[in-house]
Amino acid sequence: MIRLTDIFGGWRPSKRVRPMPQPIEPQPLPVQPLPVPREERAIRQVARPVALPLGAPQRALIDHRDMDPGVDWRANEWRPIAVFKIPQGTIYRIPDGEPVRLYLKARADGSDVDNSGGGSAQDTTISAPGIVKTKMRAVTLPSASHPEVVAWARVNGGDRQKVPVKAIDYAAETVTLSVPAGENWTDIRVYYVHGDGEFRIRAQRELGNADSAAALLMDGAFGAIHTVSQIDDEEAPTWPRKVTLIETNRLVLEVRTSRRVDWTEEAEHMFQIKAYVLHVKVHDKAALRRLAEIDWRGGL
Repeated sequence: MIRLTDIFGGWRPSKRVRPMPQPIEPQPLPVQPLPVPREERAIRQVARPVALPLGAPQRALIDHRDMDPGVDWRANEWRPIAVFKIPQGTIYRIPDGEPVRLYLKARADGSDVDNSGGGSAQDTTISAPGIVKTKMRAVTLPSASHPEVVAWARVNGGDRQKVPVKAIDYAAETVTLSVPAGENWTDIRVYYVHGDGEFRIRAQRELGNADSAAALLMDGAFGAIHTVSQIDDEEAPTWPRKVTLIETNRLVLEVRTSRRVDWTEEAEHMFQIKAYVLHVKVHDKAALRRLAEIDWRGGL
């Protein structure tokens, strides 16, 4: 049986089904071709090249910048918050054992602080339920470049901008910001790495009429994946199984948590999966979809 591996490894046509032997005795009339059994027709159909590679596979990195926002978060419901749509004319292969980097931040909102008439900086403390300390390299506070916590505000009525984090109290689950004298901060938001709830990554195929079929590829708890070292070879999470994604497929990131999660550039989520990408010319989209489904099911 032809598999997607054949396309990735370079197309080699399978052996044709041997034709029926011609009779030894000459016939007075032309021999009518025998009907081809259904099973043999299926073999011939699959044996045709469904897609031809246009070059060799190239290394690729699927990260948060490739993901489109999904649907809005709802507390304690599975929600597809981000989606990677496989581009037309490409096949993505994610090998098993590749490292995965995943840090998803929850959102907490703070109260407005008007310090426009103040003579010194004014602190504001924001509750960050479920905040966890990761094994990423710590930075000296105050800083606007903390890997675990980022803060944004509208300063003096202007555009939203990133503001420094003054302090983090993991025991009290709070984040402290400092509003300089002469500034008025509104629409304050803090995004922080948390340990509440679960995530899962699924491959999805559109069926039409708003229906879809999906296969679970990876899942876990935030409390586990956010507290291991994701750069240590022994601790880092790895992609659990080989999977191939074709055009019209989607890689979907879903969460179920009581903490609000927004898929926005402000949050600076980390989502990285190593893969290979192959550009192809598709001849039989239906057959390619069938091969992809077989690949998702592990060849069954």
